[in-house]
Amino acid sequence: MVATIIYHAMALDLPPWAIKAMEKIMRNYIWRGRKEANGGHCMIAWPKVARPKELGGLGVADLKRLGCALQVRWLWLKRTEPDKPWTSFALQMNSWVEALFSMAVTT
Repeated sequence: MVATIIYHAMALDLPPWAIKAMEKIMRNYIWRGRKEANGGHCMIAWPKVARPKELGGLGVADLKRLGCALQVRWLWLKRTEPDKPWTSFALQMNSWVEALFSMAVTT
């Protein structure tokens, strides 16, 4: 349930402070098992933790990249399934997300 809410929130363009706050809660939970933890408990740098398991990380989602991927996915679904009711939603996308989508898709 929580993961679903985070994924839907990440499809929106969240401000950097919100992403930073969510990552802080995730870090604290991984290292201390609770919402709040003081410094000095991190065993590994966060970028290494956020790597996929195949690359030696824990597979924890990098929220900024996840948000980008989900926004590109919305653009893809909007193009491939135009008859769905949610395609009429006016979503705000960053110009770099639209540029990434246009580079990846040939029409």
